[in-house]
Amino acid sequence: MMRPDFYIAGLGCSAGCLEVLKVFFSHLPKKTGVAYIIVQHLLRNYTSKLDILLQTYTPLPIVRVAEDMRVNPDHIYLIPEGKYMVIEDGILRLIPRGPEQIINFAVDIFFRSLAAYAGPKAIGIILTGMGMDGLEGAKAIEKGGGIVFVQEPASATFKGMPEATITGNSPDGVMAPEQLAQTMERYAI
Repeated sequence: MMRPDFYIAGLGCSAGCLEVLKVFFSHLPKKTGVAYIIVQHLLRNYTSKLDILLQTYTPLPIVRVAEDMRVNPDHIYLIPEGKYMVIEDGILRLIPRGPEQIINFAVDIFFRSLAAYAGPKAIGIILTGMGMDGLEGAKAIEKGGGIVFVQEPASATFKGMPEATITGNSPDGVMAPEQLAQTMERYAI
């Protein structure tokens, strides 16, 4: 398997995500060469407008993921509702999320695949959200030589996901969303 030659940042979030993403992308350096993949918990029957809502905060193209989509640097990709998503050989693939899957582990599922594919070029960023989704995926990224950042719980509307990752893992950094964005400049190609 060929590894990417640019960093791929997975941003995992749940409740309270929109405001954090606005801050993150409005503070992001214009071009970093990093691909950003937003894995947000969405209701199965909810049509997300995140692409429209975020577009005024970033010059980067925002793409709603369709089946078998290649990841490119300086793009933002959004998981669609009712799906899980993985990355294999630089391609985003969608997996149906069945009605029996009550608890949403979209972040763990994506982060594990990101760790397997990108190894040391994987960046996992855990943002506001309820529950523990993202913890196991963050561990996989760290084990694969990648980097894990967590939103500072004091700045999170919902602290569950950030606190679980801080308590259960050793993140490389814990900071406010604007600092997380500025940190991405380190990974520019």
